[in-house]
Amino acid sequence: MNNFIPQQPILTQLLQQQQKIVISSHANPDGDALGSSLALYHYLKTLGHEISVIMPTELPDFLNWMPDFDKVLVSYTQAEICKQAIEQATIIFSLDYNALSRVNEVGEWIGSSTAYKVMIDHHLEPENFANAQLWRTSASSTCELVYDFFELLGVWDKVSLEACNCLFVGILTDTGGFRHATSPRLFRVVANILEKGVDNNLISDLVFNDYTIKRFRLLVYCLSQRLELLENLNAGIISLSMFDHNEWDIKRGDLEGVVNYILKIKKLQLAAIVTERKEGVKLSLRSKGEYSVQEICKKHFNGGGHRNASGGSSSENLRQTVQKLKDIIAQNPPIG
Repeated sequence: MNNFIPQQPILTQLLQQQQKIVISSHANPDGDALGSSLALYHYLKTLGHEISVIMPTELPDFLNWMPDFDKVLVSYTQAEICKQAIEQATIIFSLDYNALSRVNEVGEWIGSSTAYKVMIDHHLEPENFANAQLWRTSASSTCELVYDFFELLGVWDKVSLEACNCLFVGILTDTGGFRHATSPRLFRVVANILEKGVDNNLISDLVFNDYTIKRFRLLVYCLSQRLELLENLNAGIISLSMFDHNEWDIKRGDLEGVVNYILKIKKLQLAAIVTERKEGVKLSLRSKGEYSVQEICKKHFNGGGHRNASGGSSSENLRQTVQKLKDIIAQNPPIG
């Protein structure tokens, strides 16, 4: 479905005057959350606006090379600064999320704000909290939609290389290295981004080949000790307890991409990593072909995403959540 910004002239007029702008994205930010937020930040700062980029939780360290990564505020540790920025904001951009509950306490502050609100997102069933939306579920990523946003405003020729590097990161990571959620149109967008001077090989190397020794050993542990192969169901599940988190001192981003290794096994069609954290049990699911993990996350785990890449959460403990997931898969196993 499409829902392009209906008040584009209003937003264009607002951006012609100096504004206090907040760019926000979801908890546990990934490459698309950071990429879309920083790409928009880099464009808007050229217009002279006062801008704050806010995330609810810590950032993934493996992306710390991204331009102005260190400018992002984290509400979990900088609550008063973030709250004040939102209270003073005249425009708020909500990127890569469509429900205020996905940004923790930041959502409450945004909900109470009188600022002009813009949502740019590609997930299902958005809440009606924004004055304007750029929403398309067929988009590969929010970064693809931020590219569309620049095109709608007629400013693509003014978008910097730094912003394009950020867009490329979000598209690259949200498609799993162009393995899912792609389209002919996306590759035309990527071609336009690359023509700005983006170094595809360099960024791919920084994203996919930047393991520390600890992170690599954690990957080995996950695959050798914590992976359960359900060959009769064509699926594999990695589960990590709080003990594992503490033992390995797992930080945000350390588990990025681990779930994808399960699908390297030829027969398997579904992969999951289930992690027990202080804030509850989280799930990240991947699949091949037509099998929809999006439906599993949406119906059973208060989540969603793409057909082949989705996430969710559970109020049950780790053991119960893993068993529930097995039962769900058993009711509708993927065909190997």
